[in-house]
Amino acid sequence: MTENICWFAVLVTLTVAGALSVTVLVRKNLRALLDEVIKLPSGTTFYSRVFGTGLLFIALSAAFDVPFDMKPDAATMEYVWKVADGLSSALSMTCLFLTAYLLLVTILVAVLKGRHD
Repeated sequence: MTENICWFAVLVTLTVAGALSVTVLVRKNLRALLDEVIKLPSGTTFYSRVFGTGLLFIALSAAFDVPFDMKPDAATMEYVWKVADGLSSALSMTCLFLTAYLLLVTILVAVLKGRHD
């Protein structure tokens, strides 16, 4: 039982760390783009927070979706595969979210950029 909880904590930590790292990598450029296009600080803050919140919820959803119900005599590699399964799910959902968010921001740029020129 204790090993299940420990490995679940590892999975949650890795998925949240992955979401935070993607957010940190993209946040500066995303804010610069939104500042230039929207020209509204509250709009930039809103879209940036939606981005970070979406990634965090996706990471937690993927982590909580993996059941850790291993038997006490399970090998360590079985736990590793469970964590890898959860990370795979988190990364695939993150890619889908990034694609949808990119589409949203592209539409926003296309619509508002013409208005400001």
